[in-house]
Amino acid sequence: MLAVLAVLLSALYLVSSVEQETTQLGRQAQWVFLITGLALLVLTVVIAARLYRLVQRLRQGEPGARLTARLVALLIALAMPPLVVLYLFAIQFLSDTVEGWLDVDTEAALADSITLGQMFLELRTREVSGQVTRLERQLRFDDDDRLFRDLLRQVSAAGPTELALLDRSGQTQVLASIDPGRLLADRPGSFALVQALESGEYAAAEAVDGRMRIRVLRRVDGPQLGAAPMVLQALYPLPADFADLAGDIEAAYYRYRNVTFLRDRLQQSLVLILTLVLLLTALLAMLLAFNAARRLTRPIRELAVATEELTAGRFPEELSVASRDELGFLVRSFNVMTRELLSSRQALESQRRYLEIVLGRLSAGVMVFDRDGRLSALNASAGQILELDEARDRGQSIGHLKQSLPRLGPLFELIERREQGSAADWREEIQLGGADRPLVLVCRGSSLPADTGGQVVVFDDVTVLDQAQRDAAWAEVARRLAHEVKNPLTPIQLAAERLQYKLEPALDDDQQALLGKATTTIRAQVDTLKRLVDAFGDYARPVRLKLEPLALDRLVAEMTDLYASGAQAVDFECRQADGTPPVLADIAQLRQVMLNLIRNAQEAAAGRHLKLAIDLSPEQRDQQEGVLWVLTDNGPGFADEVLERIFEPYVTTKPRGTGLGLAIVRRIVEDHGGTINVANAPTGGAEIRLWLPAAK
Repeated sequence: MLAVLAVLLSALYLVSSVEQETTQLGRQAQWVFLITGLALLVLTVVIAARLYRLVQRLRQGEPGARLTARLVALLIALAMPPLVVLYLFAIQFLSDTVEGWLDVDTEAALADSITLGQMFLELRTREVSGQVTRLERQLRFDDDDRLFRDLLRQVSAAGPTELALLDRSGQTQVLASIDPGRLLADRPGSFALVQALESGEYAAAEAVDGRMRIRVLRRVDGPQLGAAPMVLQALYPLPADFADLAGDIEAAYYRYRNVTFLRDRLQQSLVLILTLVLLLTALLAMLLAFNAARRLTRPIRELAVATEELTAGRFPEELSVASRDELGFLVRSFNVMTRELLSSRQALESQRRYLEIVLGRLSAGVMVFDRDGRLSALNASAGQILELDEARDRGQSIGHLKQSLPRLGPLFELIERREQGSAADWREEIQLGGADRPLVLVCRGSSLPADTGGQVVVFDDVTVLDQAQRDAAWAEVARRLAHEVKNPLTPIQLAAERLQYKLEPALDDDQQALLGKATTTIRAQVDTLKRLVDAFGDYARPVRLKLEPLALDRLVAEMTDLYASGAQAVDFECRQADGTPPVLADIAQLRQVMLNLIRNAQEAAAGRHLKLAIDLSPEQRDQQEGVLWVLTDNGPGFADEVLERIFEPYVTTKPRGTGLGLAIVRRIVEDHGGTINVANAPTGGAEIRLWLPAAK
């Protein structure tokens, strides 16, 4: 911008000084045009680039772009009319000024001045020529000393400053000058000397060292001079200012004639310069408009961007205050507001983290539903207990949750029903899941304040507690049954055998057969009761594990050898994945687990040849390494009504079963820190999946 201003000032100075120095236009116009053209090109490129960026910002919807465009258009619209008016006025002024410079009267006056000067020189020349003629008549040339004295008397500052007698070659013969140190006369030119000798006289004005004088040469003939003629020379000075005045008038006249000759070209050049000045000024005004609009809209744009950041929940950096006006006050106020909001948010965030930590450390699950019935918040325990994904399920309605999570349908139906009810607080126990993965929850709900609406539901997972209570109850029942039933079994069996021993000799054959049949029945039922009592005893007896690293494939190989032959032979198909680690277990307890599972499969096969597939593979659960043990048979599988209570004691479909086999298996597995799930395989048969932690 400074360079453009310098170009403008140079062009305006050239226009203003052209009257005083016409040739300056010719010398500097080319450079001015070149520099101005470069300045125009640079300004055009800069403005085009800024206009392109502004259009891009408008297309992208950048904050502040429309306001910038409006300000630029407004500033340009305000700047252009004065520039155009000033340009038109300057063109008219230049036209009138150039015409005024080239006035006819001025040219005539300058010509008359030159003519007057020439007339003065001619009159003065004739005057001094006459004086030299009269002087030549008075002088005697036969005596040099007398001639010198006569010439010296005629020399003066007002008259001739030098009188000399010269020979034909211009050599000084006699010299009289007001300058006493001068020895030789001022030798005339060859042309003047020849003219004086041929025509008898020469008189003309000449300039010497910036001053003007009149030189007069007159041929002198006479017998006293001999045969060769001589030349009398006289030098008359003109006034000191005459040369300067004459030179100024002549220079002005020729400059005026030059301007007159170049009038049209000069006028075109001046119009071109003013046009370039107008273009530079217009482009500079546009550039200033862009800069002013940018300075004015920058705080607004920054405020708009910062406001969008705040709307999106992000706090921007503190805005810089570039001025002390109202915009600066607005920016400072925005910074204060941002700091206060950030402080409030930090406080709220601290409270939120505090609540999250508290809720995250609770073992109970917490879910919050808004007034529209959407899940707005849940803690980690709720996600773990119900296997919810916060990113997926948060914000979903109760109806959507019921459809996407059918296993939790009863829970959400309970919450929906309670939400539509009138009671503010409620408590209810609910059972979810199947027999393989039962889930018992104790739920408590409460309505939230009216300004927010919705309700909060807190639930505890009492599955383990409920199962422990059931197991304890069944263990107590088993213990009492084993105690109360086992004691009379032996006397009953002995009494029956004694009756047969005493009565059999005294009875006939038919009565002996009847007595034997009754005694056999009593002994068989006593044996059945003994087995039932033993099973109840095993279920009620506390387990004491002797843990040691155990490779499950070794246990499977042992069972394969045990059931490889005989009436109850089993075909085993064992597959073990690479990297399957050993488990930490009591081999006797796991052997009992294997025996119970094989016995259940044999009893379910109902005379069918049993095939049992066993798969061992490593599996990590809850960041703990372990082994997944999957047993699949070719039997009929589990009945649907049994699957719901498969691990409860005395739940069985076999006529001679006690229903304690899987209950004992689950207790042993859980005592080892593992899990067990039962289901029907997709290809048919039962599928039992056991997971045991690996040995460290």
